[in-house]
Amino acid sequence: MENIVLIKHPKNWGVDETLVQKLAIKALRDKGFNENIELSILFVGRNMAKKLNIEYRDKNYIPQVLGFPMSKEADEDGKIRLGDIVICTQKLKYEVKYQNSNLEKILYQWLLHGVENLEKQP
Repeated sequence: MENIVLIKHPKNWGVDETLVQKLAIKALRDKGFNENIELSILFVGRNMAKKLNIEYRDKNYIPQVLGFPMSKEADEDGKIRLGDIVICTQKLKYEVKYQNSNLEKILYQWLLHGVENLEKQP
């Protein structure tokens, strides 16, 4: 079975879903997750990112990436639901401009960081 990436985002978010899908699969493979993984990616605005950071990490700032691990064990269907990665869309776009870089490079780095956070959790 192949890896599955689920993506949720607001309307007019301004990022190509196909690119996110491609980069997330690459990040999973680069971390050794070659198949049977389900990963969810949620793109949110600044307010939601900050709210989640306060609620779950007791940190009062807008984060770039948050990780919410689920499992490292396969469910009955053979899939490992690794967890959720939350990305602040506005911070992503800002970082691209700030670093004078491109969206694909920054987004890949953030997705890789998110996957690393999920695999480190117990």
